[in-house]
Amino acid sequence: MSQALEPFTSENEATYESLISLIENNQDRLALIIVACDDLQLRQRIIDRYELEARQEKIRPFRIVLGNEPSLRSGLAKLAMKPGDTAVVTVTGAEWLLRVTIKEGEEQSDLDKFFGYLQWTREGLREFRVPIVLWVTHRILRKMSRQAPDFWSWRKAVLRFASQEVDSIPVRNEERHLSEPQSDDEFLPPLQELLLEIRQLESSAPESPNLATLYSQLGRVYARQISGGKAANLEQERQLAIDAFQNSIDRHQQLNNQSELVGVLRSLGEFLDGQSRYEEAIAAHRQSLAIACEIGDRIGESTSLINLGYVYNFLGQYSRAIDFYQGSLKIASEIASRENEGISLIGLGNAYYNSKRYQRASDFYQQSLGIAREIGDRIAEAQSLGNLGNTYYVLGEYLRAIDFHQQSLGIAREIGNRIAEAQSLGSLGNTYYVLEQYQRAIDFYQKALEIRREIGARHGEADSLFNKALALAKYEPRRFEALATLQQACAIYAELKLDYMVEQCNEALYGFNRIIATEQHQSVPTLPVAPTISPTPAQDDWWERSLPNPRKARTSSQSQTNWILWFCVGLAIVLLIAWLRK
Repeated sequence: MSQALEPFTSENEATYESLISLIENNQDRLALIIVACDDLQLRQRIIDRYELEARQEKIRPFRIVLGNEPSLRSGLAKLAMKPGDTAVVTVTGAEWLLRVTIKEGEEQSDLDKFFGYLQWTREGLREFRVPIVLWVTHRILRKMSRQAPDFWSWRKAVLRFASQEVDSIPVRNEERHLSEPQSDDEFLPPLQELLLEIRQLESSAPESPNLATLYSQLGRVYARQISGGKAANLEQERQLAIDAFQNSIDRHQQLNNQSELVGVLRSLGEFLDGQSRYEEAIAAHRQSLAIACEIGDRIGESTSLINLGYVYNFLGQYSRAIDFYQGSLKIASEIASRENEGISLIGLGNAYYNSKRYQRASDFYQQSLGIAREIGDRIAEAQSLGNLGNTYYVLGEYLRAIDFHQQSLGIAREIGNRIAEAQSLGSLGNTYYVLEQYQRAIDFYQKALEIRREIGARHGEADSLFNKALALAKYEPRRFEALATLQQACAIYAELKLDYMVEQCNEALYGFNRIIATEQHQSVPTLPVAPTISPTPAQDDWWERSLPNPRKARTSSQSQTNWILWFCVGLAIVLLIAWLRK
């Protein structure tokens, strides 16, 4: 039992004794006991202990876990309690309620709904004449008095348990691939105004040096529309952006504007990064780096190194990414560029995190968060918070992970950063997946998937599909969607030439198939048509070999029936002959 584990501190032991006393002395009356505790392992030990003691005293324990419709009254009504029962009701789940909305148009978050229900449940709870132990976090407790004041006013008691876990845990961000923040503060003219100015200048002065600048701005306008999910025609505008950047590059080369070339090549490379065209992005960043070194542009050199580290991190080449980030950090420190210093620290954290060196990653994330807040960089702050959430996720600190990811999501939506918003949604999906709340995880993955498709982030799209497929495979009502979803992810990874992710998809496909083939023997539903995937040695004809074949099953069954019939006829003939001989 939990009592054999680490003993409670003297403070927590005294609080526990108060809780037991309240449970025992408030039978046959409604007594709302609000208990705040951020340590979920400690909370479980306390619940197990008081429920055991309650049974010994003939007090029947009940449990309620709040869900998507977090109504305490509704949960109590579903319990099999009878009037006059001696009982104690334990209510958990408030800690997982979201403080932000998932879908656009939602007016209230889960936590807002919870407070709303509490505010109007006073009369509805009077019929439940038992002590109700409502477990919340300290953060929720602080908000409760403000957002549900009527409910708060008639509480029986408020108890607080202090965490007993070691608080020296490091910190980092969810997804397999993490982007560095990029500034979106630059003013750019409206698209139509810019196109008109370019047409007029090309007709009047086609060799004007200003056209190089205008085409660079045009490329960034298209890139911003795409990254913000506002492209009317994604494929067309993607090509228009690339063409505009290339036109600007050609003109700057003709004019020998080396300093300007560094910036345009960087912009082109960053756009190609976001569109998962990594080989082209690397070429642009390397060209930008070479020119920056040649002309002594130290900030351009640092930024190009950051961009190269970012791409190699995406490609899973973490040691190369670390080398680029360290080079950038060294230059940024020498020239006192706090922004580049912070971004380099995030990149180092990402690379160390992806190579499973979490303590080192956490150190870099903590430093980057401090710099982001110091210089007021909201994008970097959101990224660092998400990275910390991912670190706590890996370390099993799911409550803390959700808290960080919700903070990151709030900032991303506030500043309109769609990339960071998708990352936060995906991270929340991962956390709820681990908590076995598969429907909620699927909702988060789907929302992240929609955003990534809007902005043309193919790698992110594949990640969202991959994670969604894992959740679907665990969620019985929609299990058969998992195979087709994973096939779509695998097709994108193959298109991007990410062989290590294609291999992971093939392993997952084989695992999904074995589960479904074991559970479904008679009928196999028709799956949606998935994109064609080039077979690999691990894949080839796994589908035909693994899934049951109804046609073959019927043929086998018919053959077996015919064999039994002929056996019976033969046996009858033998018996008849034996009888006649008698």
